[in-house]
Amino acid sequence: RVVEVSGNRQAFYPVAESGETTVAPAALGAAAAWAEAHNSAALLVLHRGVVQLERYWQGINADSLFTGRAMTRSLIPPLVAIAMEEGAIGDLDDPVGHYISEWRDDPRGQISIRNFLYNTSGLENPALAGDPDPDNKNTRLSLGGDARSAALAFDLENEPGDFFALSNANAQVLGAVLESATGESYEDYLNSRLWAPMGAGPAYLYMDSPGGMPVVYCCFRATPHDWLRYGAALLNDGRVSERQLWPKGWVREMTTPSATYALY
Repeated sequence: RVVEVSGNRQAFYPVAESGETTVAPAALGAAAAWAEAHNSAALLVLHRGVVQLERYWQGINADSLFTGRAMTRSLIPPLVAIAMEEGAIGDLDDPVGHYISEWRDDPRGQISIRNFLYNTSGLENPALAGDPDPDNKNTRLSLGGDARSAALAFDLENEPGDFFALSNANAQVLGAVLESATGESYEDYLNSRLWAPMGAGPAYLYMDSPGGMPVVYCCFRATPHDWLRYGAALLNDGRVSERQLWPKGWVREMTTPSATYALY
């Protein structure tokens, strides 16, 4: 089950002619050799707005829809920033209960949006067993038919802000916050505020059920070209062509280490 994020494909970056790269050929060759040796599927190098190197392996090409796996959750923070700029979300320190009605009178509703972004929500994070266990909450989130309810079923286990745990549920709760705050589906908000303005082409999110909610923490399928577009947008702090997609300075906020776990 997938839902299309249609985008609005624009021309890709120009490609450097042979002998005209602005990165040393030896460095590009070493990068390609390392990527191939480490089982990579694609390697694209962009420097000063020009593609220096483009290599593919494992049957992938420039038009292949390639799963971004956990990179998928990196799409969430810019959408939160855009929602704040538009006034749909007030502040990073807002309790999520302001936006999620199911938690309005629940202690979990007092956890801040910032805690979820930093993976310090304090929600439990049960390990997945070798065989799918229908009673395991992460299994229900991954394989069930209601991602929102599955994410909201995670119990509070630690003090919010004090304990780091990379969690699929944290990302899915943020997706629920965005849907409730903006009144739009996650896929429509992603497309209209980020993906289409970025000039990217059609891509796909996995859905929990037909007409349901997309899985926002994993496996967004886009072309290598469009993943590079997003990387370049992050590098330029949201500036794409003449348009500022999210507030200036937001990437600095995104890349500020967590006070709880400095490697995140």
